[in-house]
Amino acid sequence: MLKVGIWLLLSLLSGSGLIIYALQQQYEEQSIDFRILHRDITVKLAQHETILSLLSVTSDPSVIQEKFPQILAWKPLPSAAAPHTLLPAGKGTYWLNDQHFALLIDLNVLLAELPQSHYFRHIRLSWQNAELIELGGRWQPAYWQWDKEVASALQPFELSASRDPDWARLPWLLMLLASLGWAGIIYFVSQYRVQKRQRNIAVLREHFSELTRLNAMGEITTGIVHELNQPLTAILSYNQAALRLLNQQQAHKVPPLLDAAVIQIKRISALLLQFRQKLTHDRVVFQAVNLGEIWSRVTMLLENEIQSGRVNVINRLPATLPPLRAEPLWIEQIFHNILTNAIQAQQHQAASWVAISAVASEQGITLQLKDGGPGLSEQALQQVFMPFFTTRPDGLGLGMALAETLIHRLGGSIKVENIAGQGACFTLWFPFNAQEE
Repeated sequence: MLKVGIWLLLSLLSGSGLIIYALQQQYEEQSIDFRILHRDITVKLAQHETILSLLSVTSDPSVIQEKFPQILAWKPLPSAAAPHTLLPAGKGTYWLNDQHFALLIDLNVLLAELPQSHYFRHIRLSWQNAELIELGGRWQPAYWQWDKEVASALQPFELSASRDPDWARLPWLLMLLASLGWAGIIYFVSQYRVQKRQRNIAVLREHFSELTRLNAMGEITTGIVHELNQPLTAILSYNQAALRLLNQQQAHKVPPLLDAAVIQIKRISALLLQFRQKLTHDRVVFQAVNLGEIWSRVTMLLENEIQSGRVNVINRLPATLPPLRAEPLWIEQIFHNILTNAIQAQQHQAASWVAISAVASEQGITLQLKDGGPGLSEQALQQVFMPFFTTRPDGLGLGMALAETLIHRLGGSIKVENIAGQGACFTLWFPFNAQEE
């Protein structure tokens, strides 16, 4: 609509300019014709005065009428007649009197001999506000009107003429071409702007894609650091404990520590495989997952943290809980991140605990993980799942964001709230017929 409005406005402006110019040209032409008409009438009237002054008793009327057909008759006047008078005789005629003679003049014949008299819609000659002759019917207002007094001593007439513009002579074709020209200009300008905008968008998309790749690489790198930090710390702890036991000649206690270190190494391998799948977009094949077994494995992986923090882990998962179809490592990461946060939130408490429970329905399984910590602040409740949000000075803020992402990829949901007199409560829901999203 904006383009149509601009086109109409430009067409109107250009058309108005062309019409005004054409009308001005016609007016100038008609003004010239009026000046010519005024000059010819003035000349004719001056001839009447000259003839009147040259008449004598011996003048031949036929000769005079042959040369001046507008003079219908002439007659001598008595010496007592008023000198230099003009008497209207009706129907466009009048008597022009001198001291000795009078001429009967027909203005109809006079004007008919002048070509310019046919160029106007109306022509009127008046004397002392009395109409002598009017051509073109009854006088009506017209678009243009000219008025000028005839400079004559005996015949001081007022010449008036009017005419309407010749609308057919207006540059309609040029106006149409101008309108089409504006339409073409607007079209090409709009196409140029569209193409320029598309080029700009393409450039911005290219820059955005580059920034997205760089940002993705940064997030992946940060995610790898976050996910590998726990198992690497556990492996270091197990190996240090094994070295102490070997130095204390207690080699029989070393194999369990090495087994635990092997489990952590395998977990690192699985994490790296998962990051590779994210980079290559390989589709994950879901399998039946026992939530109780994965929870037990996560508590074993975090055994050092649980023991050092003296956290009481309460497992209320029903033994009859049906399996889910999911990626086991995803469930392990979800449990691992939530349990790690719960342990860290209760570092300075005398009595710390974490409880997990589950309820199965026809559509899926609802899990609840509660802790005895101080709970989350109002800001944390709103931003806990935002990437890089953390309340710990050494935290990366990716654990809960990754957990939410994995839960959504399983078609589930997660929410968090504070429980009065306890701490935070995370509620997770997983569908039975999960498909990767």
